[in-house]
Amino acid sequence: QWVHEGGIATGTVINEKGWQAIKSGAVATDTVVNTGAEGGPDAENGDTGQTVYGDAVRTTINKNGRQVIWSSGMARDTLIYAGGDQTVHGEAHNTRLEGGNQYVHKYGLALNTVINEGGWQVVKAGGTAGNTTINQNGELKVHAGGEASDVTQNTGGALVTSTAATVTGTNRLGAFSVVAGKADNVVLENGGRLDVLTGHTATNTRVDDGGTLDVRNGGTATTVSMGNGGVLLADSGAAVSGTRSDGKAFSIGGGQADALMLEKGSSFTLNAGDTATDTTVNGGLFTARGGTLAGTTTLNNGAILTLSGKTVNNDTLTIREGDALLQGGSLTGNGSVEKSGSGTLTVSNTTLTQKAVNLNEGTLTLNDSTVTTDVIAQRGTALKLTGSTVLNGAIDPTNVTLASGATWNIPDNATVQSVVDDLSHAGQIHFTSTRTGKFVPATLKVKNLNGQNGTISLRVRPDMAQNNADRLVIDGGRATGKTILNLVNAGNSASGLATSGKGIQVVEAINGATTEEGAFIQGNKLQAGAFNYSLNRDSDESWYLRSENAYRAEVPLYASMLTQAMDYDRILAGSRSHQTGVNGENNSVRLSIQGGHLGHDNNGGIARGATPESSGSYGFVRLEGDLLRTEVAGMSLTTGVYGAAGHSSVDVKDDDGSRAGTVRDDAGSLGGYLNLTHTS
Repeated sequence: QWVHEGGIATGTVINEKGWQAIKSGAVATDTVVNTGAEGGPDAENGDTGQTVYGDAVRTTINKNGRQVIWSSGMARDTLIYAGGDQTVHGEAHNTRLEGGNQYVHKYGLALNTVINEGGWQVVKAGGTAGNTTINQNGELKVHAGGEASDVTQNTGGALVTSTAATVTGTNRLGAFSVVAGKADNVVLENGGRLDVLTGHTATNTRVDDGGTLDVRNGGTATTVSMGNGGVLLADSGAAVSGTRSDGKAFSIGGGQADALMLEKGSSFTLNAGDTATDTTVNGGLFTARGGTLAGTTTLNNGAILTLSGKTVNNDTLTIREGDALLQGGSLTGNGSVEKSGSGTLTVSNTTLTQKAVNLNEGTLTLNDSTVTTDVIAQRGTALKLTGSTVLNGAIDPTNVTLASGATWNIPDNATVQSVVDDLSHAGQIHFTSTRTGKFVPATLKVKNLNGQNGTISLRVRPDMAQNNADRLVIDGGRATGKTILNLVNAGNSASGLATSGKGIQVVEAINGATTEEGAFIQGNKLQAGAFNYSLNRDSDESWYLRSENAYRAEVPLYASMLTQAMDYDRILAGSRSHQTGVNGENNSVRLSIQGGHLGHDNNGGIARGATPESSGSYGFVRLEGDLLRTEVAGMSLTTGVYGAAGHSSVDVKDDDGSRAGTVRDDAGSLGGYLNLTHTS
């Protein structure tokens, strides 16, 4: 519909793909607009909705409807519902936003707009709004370079702006203003936000539930009052002071932050070289790009502490309740980490070096991290090592889970002995030492061990008669599953003693503990001097290393070689016996082929003087001829010569049942025979 100069259109309804253009000097009243917003918010469609160059009076804009007012146009008494919007390049008077939107562009003017629940007015750079009223759940957003004067902000209404805009009016505290880079007496709630830019200031700011105060590096905000649910965004390069929601004073300035409380959605960044003292994070984000944590840093439910670079903590980092995350970077110093409450603290992709980690309640999960400290725990807690985590320190006492890629290094200079209640083990455990001189064995005490193909590396001194091995102690519980014991010779590999009694104890079962058959297997060969040491389970449920005479790898082959040659020769010589009854001149030259099995069972091995276990085959070709056949004094006499060529091959096993190698023998033989048979 085109309404030309002097024309009047009344009661027009504009539906999908419909368009009404009101030319300069024309009037449209009581129009209903149901289309035009297909392009999205503030999209200026040229061929749908309502386009105003003249006057539009009492227009109703429903969902998907749009009214565009150009510089010569004016709209009065417009009602805009949710999903509808108005774009203002000219003038809009007495607009009521019932969930709808109004966008005031450069050179545009909006007067007496009322913003009710769900509605918002956006004043862009160069745009102007006067006498706007913001009611509960309504929002006024003023961009940098935009201006809104005589604003009435009622309780629950939201103001979103920065110190680069101009806004004046009244709120529940009285008069407020944002003028020339200075904000005063601003109330932020229910989605409201004030950005204090570099070099700008804000005074007497009230930040209540749902409100956000963002103070940029170099910005200043004083006399800030933080309410419950208020959000503060800042870094240590800003200057901020005021009171927290609990009434306690806080401040940021001069590279020092004191007594910050970061509620959900809040964020504070500590820059390198700066210090944050007594920070409390209640669901917010604390980012440390270096710097120092001082006093007590508290993480509560939902808190995130993100480290970038090296951050120092010489005091206490405590987790009091719920779940929290410590991630990235490096935390060093002589401080401690205290975990309380029933939730989980997850340390992820972090290098953590502290005096101690105290696990008082709940769960501590170390994921893809390197942690160098002792974990002092209370019973009923849980420690989980996941990903590629490496823990260097003792654990006392808690339930521990090691995932397949995780490593626990137990140093012999730890401040406490490692004691674990339940250990679920699929990773690696190593006993390590930084000491020189006298060997001091270490002990890991576990109540219940569930082996999941995890490994434990134990240091052993086969050259010592006593106190000669690290030890795993099963105390009153059970060892189940499968755990691999890797044995590290911590002494002189050229010197080893024969074990006596039960042997060298590496797993000790005490206080009625039991160990399943197969709960432990030896992961590597341990040899020292003339002895091999093998793992054995005893009737007392403990496990011991016992010595056996050791030989070089080739010794079983040499020991088998002579026996193999003798066995072959015996078979070759015996092959003549089946031909002794053959008579007649036609049999004076004979050719035979023979093959079969060669081998020996396990009769105790080399250590007991027996032939090594072996299995294989032989084969040969034999050609023989008689030189003389005659009768002598009632006896049949046959004599002749033979030649043979053959091959034998056997696979030989070592004393421990492992494959030692293969012996192959190619043989050529030349000999004679004489048979004397009684003919009567």
